[in-house]
Amino acid sequence: MATGIPTSNILQPGNISITGGVTRALVSDLQLLTPQYYKNYVEKYGNEDFTWWLATYAGMEQVQNRDYFWFENRGKLMPAVQTSGNVSAAAGATITLTLAAGYHYNSGTETPLRVGETVRVASTNVEGEILAITGTTANAWTFTVRPKISTQSLASSGSNSFLATDVLLFGGDMDAGEASTSIAPQIQLDEKYTNSITEMRETFTATDLAEMTEVFYTGGFSGDTPAGGAQGGTSLFTLKGLVKSNTRYKNFVEAKLMRGNIVNNTGLTTTSSVGSEGILPKILADGETVGYTPGNLDIAKLHEITRIMDINGCANQGMWMQDIFQNQNFSDGLFAAFPAGAWVWGSNEKSEEAMINYGARGINIDGYMLNVKKYRQFNSEYTTGTTPAVDYFRNYGFIAPQGETRDAKDVTKAYKNITVMYQQPNKGGTIGNGIRVWQHGGASQNPTNGTMNDNVEMICYRGTRVAASNQFVNIQGS
Repeated sequence: MATGIPTSNILQPGNISITGGVTRALVSDLQLLTPQYYKNYVEKYGNEDFTWWLATYAGMEQVQNRDYFWFENRGKLMPAVQTSGNVSAAAGATITLTLAAGYHYNSGTETPLRVGETVRVASTNVEGEILAITGTTANAWTFTVRPKISTQSLASSGSNSFLATDVLLFGGDMDAGEASTSIAPQIQLDEKYTNSITEMRETFTATDLAEMTEVFYTGGFSGDTPAGGAQGGTSLFTLKGLVKSNTRYKNFVEAKLMRGNIVNNTGLTTTSSVGSEGILPKILADGETVGYTPGNLDIAKLHEITRIMDINGCANQGMWMQDIFQNQNFSDGLFAAFPAGAWVWGSNEKSEEAMINYGARGINIDGYMLNVKKYRQFNSEYTTGTTPAVDYFRNYGFIAPQGETRDAKDVTKAYKNITVMYQQPNKGGTIGNGIRVWQHGGASQNPTNGTMNDNVEMICYRGTRVAASNQFVNIQGS
């Protein structure tokens, strides 16, 4: 047998004869087709960052300890009281009244009552004077009042008696007389409020090979990496994972600061955290609440809201945060009241097209500018894609005052009604406003061990302070 160059693949053809010549099927069989694809990642639910509101509205303040507190005045500066039971009242006659239990202090041993105080019957504007006070029964002090004009009585409007539903408005010692003596002082009471910092964490991990793996898309997703936590890998998949973890974490943090509660139950994964009371539990407990029938949020209801804002001394601007259903109710109410004003004819005078501008961004009413915003965190359908049978924040919104409170001692200092409180963590990683971000693992930019993982850790130490929570108005449809 002749010898020559070995040809182990001698039976493998280098050419073929094929009817019709080159076809797509042939090119495909040879695996020569170039993949055709859109190189940007598609976010089919849009940018799912729901954290804009607190970042723009709230102030920031550092504290040195986990627990913090603040003081507010207990009630209105100008006093008024109600009584228990109805008492008959004749012209010029002295009546004896029993102070309602809620107007007592210190286990029922102290009250705002003062001998010599001018009082005014709210329903009739008739003035009287407190003559004597008897404090022998806790939470049921009695006092005598005599009208200042002999022909007038202290009876409530439409009655022969002073009614327990009526109110006595205090007017001070306004008819002290010549060579008068001092009156007992009235001291405004303070109330202490407390809250705490809570610890909020997130972790993202990728392996060394995952960070080196190239994927088809080259960009197109929204969001940011946590400051100081940018991974060194080239894979867009792991970068996207870090960006979305950071966005989800920020959403969780805002949700906790908005909705969170104090933690006190046993048997949890950790018993060292005390949690933190969020904004919504605080304003739902202490703010004013206005109810409405869904689908009927009309001008009359807005007047009711502004009256309440008047009562509580609110700023003349408020941010009205609404879920989508209340937002639709708000637009419906305004459109029903001002149908002509809701039409916008084209983009200029020469346009032949017409459109309906259906949706208001706010309203100036009764001296208040109410700026309206949809708050997506209220809507489970939007945030998670689920529709609970009963959704707690369905048809809910609140009005947050857009003003500042001046420091009583230093008028150059001002405080917002909502402040994000934070503790600053120890050195290491990137730090700011109670946030710490760091990397560890053998695959991180600064390797810390021999395990080839790249771990990004995020933790923040935050809570909230809601000052003057009575100035917030909850609007709840039911």
